[in-house]
Amino acid sequence: MRKSIIKVSILVLALALIFSGGVAAQQNLDKKEITDQVTLKLWEADEERIDNEILDPLIKKFENKYPNVTVERTHAGSVEDLRQNTQTAYMGGQGPDLVLSPFDHIGPFSIMGLAQPLDKLMSQDMKDKYIDAALPGMSLHGKTYGVPVTMGNHLMLMYNKKIVDQAPETWSELIKVAKANTVDEDGDGLVDKYGLAYNLNEPFWWAAFHGGFGGWVFDEDYKPTLNTEATVDSLQFVHDLKFEYEIVPKESDYDLMDSLFKKGDVAFIINGDWSIEGYKNADNIDLGVAPIPKFDKTGKYGQPMTSGKGFIMLSDLPEQKQIAAIKFIDFMTSTAAQELYVDNNFLPSNDHAYGLPQIQNDPIMKGSAEQLRKGKAMPVVPEMRGIWDAVRPALQSVMSGDLSPEAAAEQMQKEAEENIKSMQ
Repeated sequence: MRKSIIKVSILVLALALIFSGGVAAQQNLDKKEITDQVTLKLWEADEERIDNEILDPLIKKFENKYPNVTVERTHAGSVEDLRQNTQTAYMGGQGPDLVLSPFDHIGPFSIMGLAQPLDKLMSQDMKDKYIDAALPGMSLHGKTYGVPVTMGNHLMLMYNKKIVDQAPETWSELIKVAKANTVDEDGDGLVDKYGLAYNLNEPFWWAAFHGGFGGWVFDEDYKPTLNTEATVDSLQFVHDLKFEYEIVPKESDYDLMDSLFKKGDVAFIINGDWSIEGYKNADNIDLGVAPIPKFDKTGKYGQPMTSGKGFIMLSDLPEQKQIAAIKFIDFMTSTAAQELYVDNNFLPSNDHAYGLPQIQNDPIMKGSAEQLRKGKAMPVVPEMRGIWDAVRPALQSVMSGDLSPEAAAEQMQKEAEENIKSMQ
């Protein structure tokens, strides 16, 4: 009888510890007070314009709101300088408390133990304020290692309103319009103007088609998932754009598609947010922007991979620094702070910021934002290199007519597995 009582008592105590531990583990540092004088060292690799026009004004506002916190911003040089210098300084017991960094620094920083997991430090309210692709973009193996401040690096459909009035909703509509705008104007037997241009043989572009057919490159354990129906369907689709519908240039790399569009010789182009300003300023373009259309088979829009920049907290900081760092991240990703980024043509991580008039009343930013929200965060694991290196040769063979989509999907899977195994 006594043993049974002890067992029950232990079980009750264990359950109590589990439930109370769950509450304690979720520290909600964004809700706690900063009681000490704290200096936060922030390292970044942004352009001087961004430092002067965005970061410094926001840092000043944060310090006014939290007078016992000083934020020391240091420009660490290039993005690669930021990564290397942070790693070197940390190993020497020095360096920053926070870095403002591209998403792909999550991989090396987490592997080396530099990056502090943030899941249990942020309240649910804080987590809920971001768009769907934000926190996953700075997560690895189920842990969140950073919080995005800006989002982007995504492909979208762009079109020249001097040629076509509006963007089609579906691919069948786009193909019809594109065929009508793929013409041999001078009758020499060569196409002069095209309905569509994109980087035919580049895996990053193919991935947007792959996602639209419901595909993805990894499973939850980061093992390749390339030999699938979605892979075959997407490869067949891009093959048909070239060989059946004949609406794209037969050989189109980035430079060619970009040049054709700027000359006014292409109705639709698939390109990234980095190209928008150049197209807005091109004499032969009246730019329109929209999501990559829906695929008839799946009803899904094109799903490009997304990325961005965000804050990474260094590990082993004292609690007061952790509180100050989380509050700083929370402040920098508030709707009010994100508006300054939007004013400078960056798309925000904050979900509510997408309702700002600067986005809603600007057709180009609105179109880019609509596409971004349909995208999916690019995995930040080093194994992505193994994926790209496996996809590229098979995709090129499909686009040259030398390999069937089915055989290409098998080849991609086999080579991706071999590449990743050799990396590990």
